[in-house]
Amino acid sequence: MKKLLLFSGVFALLIIISLYVISLQANGFTDPFYLRFTTPSQTSLIIGTSRAAQGLQPAEFNKILGREDMFNYAFTLGQSPFGQTYYESIKRKLKSDTKDGIFIVCIDPWSISSDLKNPNDSANFQEINLALACKFVNLNPNIFYLLQYYNRPLVDLFYQEPTNMLLHQDGWLEVNVAMGKGSQKNRLDSKIEEYETQNLPKFKYSEVRYRYLARIISYLSKHGHVYLVRLPVHEKMLEIDNKLMPDFNKKINTLCQKYRVNYLSFELNSNDCIYTDGNHLWKNSGRMVSQKVAEWVLQQEKLYQKNQPNRP
Repeated sequence: MKKLLLFSGVFALLIIISLYVISLQANGFTDPFYLRFTTPSQTSLIIGTSRAAQGLQPAEFNKILGREDMFNYAFTLGQSPFGQTYYESIKRKLKSDTKDGIFIVCIDPWSISSDLKNPNDSANFQEINLALACKFVNLNPNIFYLLQYYNRPLVDLFYQEPTNMLLHQDGWLEVNVAMGKGSQKNRLDSKIEEYETQNLPKFKYSEVRYRYLARIISYLSKHGHVYLVRLPVHEKMLEIDNKLMPDFNKKINTLCQKYRVNYLSFELNSNDCIYTDGNHLWKNSGRMVSQKVAEWVLQQEKLYQKNQPNRP
């Protein structure tokens, strides 16, 4: 019996060591999410879907705001629409004693909508079984994530090669694709067709998701200053966005008034940017937009400091 227990213990230890060694091979090319679950808890966050994940670059915010803590915790429309799953993950990622954080919450009509027949059927929201359901978001290496949410055999981690997507340590997802006019047009046409024929007929406004956006704003406001941002998209994509939710800005302005947060919309700036597919900013345009957002935040922060009562 003792030999059996000893053998079982050694076997289990070898498995743990093997998993640990394998997990050390994971890096920014592993998948578009993994590294965000391996960093320590954070004090300033960029929140949103893939528009924010690819579009906003923490390094640019840090330079302009004179900080070192901006972290991109945005994912995809499928993974991180506003809801309980994202709300709980944000709470796990944010350092609990944060008092002076900066929170860029990127919003668009899709992030408060659902493609379910009943858009408020939260028990069947698809994200509840995806990566953001991971309970461990500050663990390096994150064996739990790899075992449960990495969608390839773990042995493949030994044979990773660079791809056109690189996830940086600060959470920014860099996407490198051919940017010739023909390539851009093909991707734009494909993305517009996808949203017009597949997404627009299915998605509907979700009151549940809207309420969770409000909860996220309320929660983050206790730990610093929240700024709502509507990122630019191609004019054809913007038309689809507005078809989905014509009163989107009215709903957002209601939240701004209730929680006293500022809102910056790039709706009128779509032609100032270059997009990889009409839905996502090309990295050079993302750098420019990141700088503009950061400069706007800096001005808001200065106004806030100016309006604070003098303390003895």
